[in-house]
Amino acid sequence: MKTTLYSILIAFFVGTAFSAGTDSGDKTNYGKDYKSALKLIKKSKYDDAISELLLLVNVDSSDFTRADVFNEIGFAYRKSEDFDNASKFYQEALKLDPNHLGALEYQGEMYVDLGQKDNALKNLEKLRELVGEKDSYFKELDSYISKN
Repeated sequence: MKTTLYSILIAFFVGTAFSAGTDSGDKTNYGKDYKSALKLIKKSKYDDAISELLLLVNVDSSDFTRADVFNEIGFAYRKSEDFDNASKFYQEALKLDPNHLGALEYQGEMYVDLGQKDNALKNLEKLRELVGEKDSYFKELDSYISKN
C-alpha cells in the first residue's frame, strides 16, 4: 500500500514539475518570443535567434506553426552559412507542411547558394503550382535564381 501511494505521489510531483514549462492552453502566449527571434534575424544576430527559436519548436501557438519555427531556424542557419543544419530544418518544416511557402522559397535559395540550380527550379515550380507567378514567394525565388 505504501509503495502504491509513494508511486502515485512521485508520479504527481514529477508530472507537475515537467509540465510547469509547457503551454497552458493559451495559444498566443509565445507570439512575443517568436517576433523577438524574427527581429534578431533582421539584425543578423543569427545565433541568438536560433537559440530563441529552438525554445519554440514544441510550442502550440496561434501566432505561428512549428513549420514556421523550423523554417526560420533554417533561414538563420543558412545566413550563418551552416548549410547542413539549414537543410535539416527546411526538411523538418516541409515534413510538417509540404506546401510551406516560406520553406520552399528559402530552401530554393539555399539550393542556389549550393550550386544546385535544378533543385531550386523544382521548388520554384512547386511555388508556381501553389500560388502562381504573381505571388511574392514565387517572385523572390525566381529573382534569386536569376541573379545568381
